[in-house]
Amino acid sequence: MKLELTDRQKEIVNSLRIKDGGKNALAFDDLEKGEVTFSEIETLCGLINAEFMMEGILPTFEPNDYGLELERLLDVINKPRLSS
Repeated sequence: MKLELTDRQKEIVNSLRIKDGGKNALAFDDLEKGEVTFSEIETLCGLINAEFMMEGILPTFEPNDYGLELERLLDVINKPRLSS
């Protein structure tokens, strides 16, 4: 399924790619093309979830603004898996 990211979502993905240090380069490359496998979706969602836990929540465990952006990114990336 074709995925389309906003410019801001692309910025977040690029930041995550850098933090990942090339370990999941193929998943990030395919995401840039808008074509990811279910396995790659799982990998990317795991990375986004980890980022959310480290940077996306307030001390009250509510999402901060960045956390809300990460949640929206998860929704976009995870959509093909939920639709099947």
